[in-house]
Amino acid sequence: MPSPHGSGEATVRARVAEYVAAYNRGDAAGVAAIYTEDGTHTYALGFTHRGRAEIEAGLRGMFAGPLNGTEIQITPERIRIINDGVAIEEATFVLTGLKTPAGVEMDAVKGLCLGVYQQRGALWFAAAVQCLVPPPAAGT
Repeated sequence: MPSPHGSGEATVRARVAEYVAAYNRGDAAGVAAIYTEDGTHTYALGFTHRGRAEIEAGLRGMFAGPLNGTEIQITPERIRIINDGVAIEEATFVLTGLKTPAGVEMDAVKGLCLGVYQQRGALWFAAAVQCLVPPPAAGT
């Protein structure tokens, strides 16, 4: 039997794909449009942007600086519709193209994200996203 939330899951996956496309274009406004007006994003480095306007402004600065030329790949590993209009996304990400201050390309950064999405009308928006880069395994 098909999931009664199948379309919600598909729509959240589509929103993640929109995020990736906007990020890889360096489009801060496009990325920020995925969030609710009061949405938050806590980055793997531990700082948080609060609200769509702050997310956009922060990304604009980062795309002009340390994230210039980077690309992200996000793989939603699991999306659960926990009730009408609320979904949890568990994802992995790979960020490539980061450079040291001397301009040397760094290894890819791999991490995890947990996102809470809210449905507003026909669309789903990220209300809160928290990302982390797990520490290396012991002995590596």
